Amino acid sequence: MSKAITNSPISDTNTEIKLEHFKVLPKFVGTWEGHWTRLDKDANEIERFTSILNQNIVNNQWVQTNQNKYPNGRIENLRFFGTVVSNSTLILESPDTPYCDFLMLVEEVGANLIIINVSEKVTGVTLAIETINLITSNQRIRTLQKFHAQNGELSGFIIVNERKIN
Repeated sequence: MSKAITNSPISDTNTEIKLEHFKVLPKFVGTWEGHWTRLDKDANEIERFTSILNQNIVNNQWVQTNQNKYPNGRIENLRFFGTVVSNSTLILESPDTPYCDFLMLVEEVGANLIIINVSEKVTGVTLAIETINLITSNQRIRTLQKFHAQNGELSGFIIVNERKIN
């Protein structure tokens, strides 16, 4: 179902369905700056950090890098690669921990919204549901509902306000 993760995009193996013809994801191509707020299950703030996301379509594959910067100076770099599975759906994978253990199903809903279902690859347990709503061509809002892998209970939320910078 999904392809092996490499450090570079894989070749265009699905010539019938073109990612560039999707309704929403091509609008996300570019560089986005985001301000993330992590909340606990009672909506109390846990932390804030900023991120720069570079998103592109290369050889009919979604290619994304995230650089998260935390107030304590820590920097986290993440990579994601998406493979087309239907006219409005991608499987998103990452070689980076802990995301390498996740199955991330990205689905377009309408003209400006995607929903990402994140689950553990082995157990299938839902870990998060994320929405990304493109408000304007240069602004989007992300919301995440996070769940405990052990019992499926709500563990918290993340709210992200992003703007396109390039």
